[in-house]
Amino acid sequence: MEILGQIIGILATVITALSYQMNTKKSLLLTQSLATACTCISYLLLGASAGFALNIVCLVRNGCFYYLKEGQKPIYISTAILATAMVVLGAFSWQGPISLLMIIALAANTVFLSLGKPQTLRYSILLTSSMILIYNIYVFTIGGMLNESIAIGSSLIGILRFRKARLPEGEAKKS
Repeated sequence: MEILGQIIGILATVITALSYQMNTKKSLLLTQSLATACTCISYLLLGASAGFALNIVCLVRNGCFYYLKEGQKPIYISTAILATAMVVLGAFSWQGPISLLMIIALAANTVFLSLGKPQTLRYSILLTSSMILIYNIYVFTIGGMLNESIAIGSSLIGILRFRKARLPEGEAKKS
């Protein structure tokens, strides 16, 4: 079970990396949903109940975001419901204080995803993926550790790549 859980976790990481190459929001969400399903199975096989339960909610979240357009009012309502569901399921699947990392990270991730601002999401991923990375180290999922490390690196690259252009040094901003 342990080995199969690790293999499926690594498969989830490969699928997640492939999702970054998708050209549309819908194809990205579908691919990430497949990766999340693999992550759920991996956590289940590794006995990581909080990771399993909260990623089930992530599957539902991806489905909601797939069908709703950004900026529509229902997305904010569904965001609040999904973030609340994560807190409730996190309480039911409690593994001790380590569960707080997953609960806070995935609930926050849901809120930041709903905002539709890529640069804000990139900054949030630095924090949320770091929290999930710590959880993955605790439950020892190799695929999970790789996945969050890649997410952190990718976010940093995106932040640098898409930062606002700065004025050359010595050039004052005109009033």
